[in-house]
Amino acid sequence: MKLYLVRHGRSAGNLPGRMIGWSDHSLTSFGVAQAERVALRLAPLGPMPIYASDLPRALETAACIAAQWSREPGAAGTPAAEGTAGAGGAGAAGKSGAVAAVAVHPDRRLREIDLGDYEGRSWDEFTADHELAAAFAREPLATALPGGESLDGVRERVLAAFDEIVAGEPETACLVAHDGPIRAILNHVLRVPRERHWAISTSHGGLSLLETGEGWVSVRFVNDTSHLVGLDEAAFESAALEAAAALDGAGTAHGADDVAAAVAGDDGGAPARAIEGL
Repeated sequence: MKLYLVRHGRSAGNLPGRMIGWSDHSLTSFGVAQAERVALRLAPLGPMPIYASDLPRALETAACIAAQWSREPGAAGTPAAEGTAGAGGAGAAGKSGAVAAVAVHPDRRLREIDLGDYEGRSWDEFTADHELAAAFAREPLATALPGGESLDGVRERVLAAFDEIVAGEPETACLVAHDGPIRAILNHVLRVPRERHWAISTSHGGLSLLETGEGWVSVRFVNDTSHLVGLDEAAFESAALEAAAALDGAGTAHGADDVAAAVAGDDGGAPARAIEGL
């Protein structure tokens, strides 16, 4: 089967220095634009079943993809090929030409890591806990965060969901999740050594493709972002600030966190800090 892996669009919780895992953060306007771009990229390849993390940022991204396949053939922004039934028949066009709604299958096993007591806290707070930081440095995959889980735990539940999906009937499917779960899948199929766990990472709205068969798997591409070219994040940030200013002018108070969420930044990329902004 062909399995498209999509990382969700940017969310309001993806702030520099902030650790997020299971928080219920929705997409920012920039994140919605990223989701819509990946939806357009996938449009001529479907419809197909969609499996997604049950966290809002992933479900909203999945909904954008499903909406693209659920439109009337020939509708604005809908490729002509969209009306063609994809493998598995999900959302196939009927005699009237209308396309049935494409179902999104939420699966909590596809969630990001459970950060427990460190959910929403800063990276500086984590590094200030010298005992925990030392344990994480010694055994980064096996060490569980207080009240949370380990990366080995994430890998176990994600691969259980992955195995069920690839063993299913559809010849083509889409999986929408987070950087951690997608990394777990790619590391598994590529047999990446544990000490190289952080070598692969994905961008918000990034697209990867696996092709699997009886006893084999091929990674066709990883983190393709060509469909995001031309998106101007600065323009979205400016619009968000202008909207916040307009609300302020109407007498609505905004704290620093509100403005920060409106202009949610990137999540870095250094391997040692990769559990930030997931």
